[in-house]
Amino acid sequence: MSIERVIGAAIVSVAVWVLSDSKKSASPELQRMFERFHDEIKLEENDERLKLRTKRELLLKTLRKKLAAHSLGFESFDQGSYAMRTGVVPKDGNYDIDVGLIFDCSQERFPNPVELKSLVHDALVGSKRNIAIRRACVTVTYFYDQMPDYHVDLAIYVRATDGSLLLAKGRRHSETAKCEWVPAAPQELTQFVLAKFSGDEQAQYRRCIRYLKRWRDENFVSGAPVSIALTVAATMWFEPKQAEDGAPFDLAAIHSLVKRIRQNFGNNFSFDRLAVPLPGFSRTDLMSKLTPLQMAFFKERLRSLENALSKCYGDMPVVQAARILATPFGRDFLS
Repeated sequence: MSIERVIGAAIVSVAVWVLSDSKKSASPELQRMFERFHDEIKLEENDERLKLRTKRELLLKTLRKKLAAHSLGFESFDQGSYAMRTGVVPKDGNYDIDVGLIFDCSQERFPNPVELKSLVHDALVGSKRNIAIRRACVTVTYFYDQMPDYHVDLAIYVRATDGSLLLAKGRRHSETAKCEWVPAAPQELTQFVLAKFSGDEQAQYRRCIRYLKRWRDENFVSGAPVSIALTVAATMWFEPKQAEDGAPFDLAAIHSLVKRIRQNFGNNFSFDRLAVPLPGFSRTDLMSKLTPLQMAFFKERLRSLENALSKCYGDMPVVQAARILATPFGRDFLS
């Protein structure tokens, strides 16, 4: 090899090393901006609206009283993002909470699970709330000034003979084949998410889940991935990131997560799709309801987010970085 080629290769190697090193550098100011953004969007138990928690307890009290006439009792537990501590403030102001109800009866008493859901529906009918039987839950919605203000989703379960939970699925007037008891493990899923990391790493993990959820809310009018899909994707592909001084490096963490999600397209043997299997139920793909067009848009939005994040390393002025990130994350990033 000629001396010119040796020198040229050395220069390229140094340039790559310098660029790589600068890419790893963290801006304390930008990290603080990420954390302020997180404070704006996070929704935790202590932040949940008091009236929502109060309504939840009133609903459960009413339900226990009304269903006693049918010799039906239940135990309740919180589930979903509220229980996982990954909730975000809703952009439309329609706060919600997910509650699981485990009834003390077997599926044999209600071969058609919609019959049990209908009893729950009828017990909660009231003048100040709207009750709807959805496929996976019974939703109780409260309105303010004729607009949805907050709602409670009640998931209906019974125990199988082995003690595992079965979720009631189906709507009124659904075909018989679509009214079914489906194996579920909501409490195990919650613990799986809560136990994934600990300490500062868990805090960063939750922040990145919330960043993804707010990005989803800002970038999708319809056809968006469901929240639990983004949460489980994070449990699969999130890696904690720190700056050289050991401080959290959220820019690198969310950038790495977005990149890994995009790189895993094709993990279900279809290049154009991403599969996110439900832990413990590998045949349940949390992304399965996205159409090909919706999946393609999701991938394109991921690429756009990845590109925006990649521009914000090094010595870029924090004001400029914030403007770049406000496009995918929304104006709350500028707060």
